[in-house]
Amino acid sequence: MSANAETVPQTSAPPKRRLRNFLLDTRFQLKYTGMVVAATVVVAGVLGYFAYDYSRGQTESLTVTMAMQPDLHPEVAADLEGWAEAQDQKVLFAILGGIVILALTMGFTGIIVTHKVVGPSYKMRRLLRNVADGHLKVEGRLRKGDELQELFHAFEQMVVKLRERQAKEVAQLDLAIEKARNSGASDDALADLVSVRDEMQSQLD
Repeated sequence: MSANAETVPQTSAPPKRRLRNFLLDTRFQLKYTGMVVAATVVVAGVLGYFAYDYSRGQTESLTVTMAMQPDLHPEVAADLEGWAEAQDQKVLFAILGGIVILALTMGFTGIIVTHKVVGPSYKMRRLLRNVADGHLKVEGRLRKGDELQELFHAFEQMVVKLRERQAKEVAQLDLAIEKARNSGASDDALADLVSVRDEMQSQLD
């Protein structure tokens, strides 16, 4: 390769997308979703039982009707009976398939719904820990469609009030330190007071 040959820059592969993690609180979300799915399966199963029982009743009625017609050809009677039983089987499979689909749908929906509650709750727990550690600042907001919006807004207003109060106390400390210096106090004598003031200010930054 010649010295003045152009080199083609090598681009790195694009970062792989990660699947969104919907299970932030696995125990709570699976417990809630399991309760919803269980209730759905029970209700759907009861309704499906009555539907299948009705279908079987229609088959039995057809069998009785055919038995009351002695002139009916045996092959025709057998075909009708087979057709009725096949319809019963279709009804049964449709009920079972519907229950499975409904359970999966409700399970997926339950995970999504609980994620919209657990996500904000998880975020607020982290923010509360930050406030407890002295960081009076709310970073980020809830996503559109998340639950607990009003609670988050109340928490945000609480942090704003705490910041305003602490900023006022810092200003009062600044005045007190300035008065003490003007009165002839040494920096060594004011060191602890200045340290407290700086610590309080750092919590606002």
